[in-house]
Amino acid sequence: MKKRISFGVLLGVLLLALSMAGCSGTVQTQDITATSVNPTVDQELPMVDQFESVRQIVDDYLAHGEIGAMTPEELYEIIEQKNADYFLVDIRANQDFVNSNIKGSVCVPYAQTSNPERLESLPKDKNIVVIDYNGHQAAQTAATWSQLGFKAVPLLYGIQSWTQEDSPRGYEAFPVQPLKYPLVTGSEVISPANDTVPEIKYPEKRTDEYITETTRVYLDRNYKGVVTAEDLASEIQQGSGSTYLVDIREPQHYQLGHIEGSVNIPLADLASSDKVKTLPLDRRIVLIGYDGMDASLGARSLVTLGYDSVALKYGMSYWSEDEQITGVAPVGNLVKDYYELIPLNYVQPSAGAAGCG
Repeated sequence: MKKRISFGVLLGVLLLALSMAGCSGTVQTQDITATSVNPTVDQELPMVDQFESVRQIVDDYLAHGEIGAMTPEELYEIIEQKNADYFLVDIRANQDFVNSNIKGSVCVPYAQTSNPERLESLPKDKNIVVIDYNGHQAAQTAATWSQLGFKAVPLLYGIQSWTQEDSPRGYEAFPVQPLKYPLVTGSEVISPANDTVPEIKYPEKRTDEYITETTRVYLDRNYKGVVTAEDLASEIQQGSGSTYLVDIREPQHYQLGHIEGSVNIPLADLASSDKVKTLPLDRRIVLIGYDGMDASLGARSLVTLGYDSVALKYGMSYWSEDEQITGVAPVGNLVKDYYELIPLNYVQPSAGAAGCG
C-alpha cells in the first residue's frame, strides 16, 4: 500500500515557514512551496484523492505538449506578419507594462494569472505568448495555463531579451557571461522509488478548479520559484542536505557533465507514474535545465502536484560556458537581437477582460 502525506501536514509546515519569514512579501527560495488548497466548490461534494488525475494532466503536458520558449526573433516575425493566431499577454506589474511594452500585448499581472475572470478572458483558440521580466514567471504561468487547456508558451528570458533599455528590465540586468562552476561526469544516478506521493483531496472531476486554486495559493505566498546559480553553489558547498537536485536535460548531456549529486530525470518523464515516486516530500527539489525556462515549466508542474520545487535560474546556460557539455549556448549568446518597446498601445478593455488590474 502506498504511503501518503496529506496536504494538511504540508499546510502546517507552510504556515510555520511563513510565520518565520515575516511580512516582507517574499518568501526565500529555501522555504517550502507545497501548499494546501481549501476548495471553494460545494462543500457537500465528496472529497477524493485526485493526485493521479492531476498527475495525468501534468504528465500529458510535459510529455506531449509544446514545451520550450519562443525566441525574440520568432516573436518579432509574428508581430511583423500580424499573425492573428497569436495572443500576447504581459504579466509584469501594471506600471511597467504601461511605461513600455511589446506592441499588441495586453496585461494580466502575475498575481492575477489564476483569477477566474482573467482566465475566462483568454482565448483557447490562439497561441498565447507569455511575457515577463526574465522569463521564469512566464514559464511557470505558461505551464499552468497549458494544463488548464490553453496553448501557452513563454518568451525566452522575457523583456530583458527583447530590449537593451534599462528601465523595463525589472529585477536585474541580463547576465552577459556564464559562470565557470564545476561539473562531474559519469552515468546516471538512480534514485529508488519510495511509493510516497502527495495526497490531493478534492472533489472528483474538478481538476481544473484544483489547478487554479493551488496556483492562487502559490501566487498569494509570492514565491520566487527560482534559485540563482550562486545561491545553489553555496548550498551545495555547505552540504545541508535539504536540497534534492534533478537534472532534467537529456541523458547524453547529463552524462557528459552535470552538477555533483544531481539525478537525471528528463523533463518529458518528470511526471511519469514511476518517476514521481522517486521525488522526496521532505526536501526542496531544484530542477536543472538547459536555459532555466524548461526547469521553470517543470517546477510549477511539480508544485501543482504538491511538491516543493524551484528552478535553477538560467539553467546550465549560466552555470557553465561549455556548450559541448551542457547542450545549450552560454546565456549571453542566446539573445541575437533587440527590438523596440512602446508606451501603452491599446484601449483598456472593460472590467473582466484581460487587461491591467
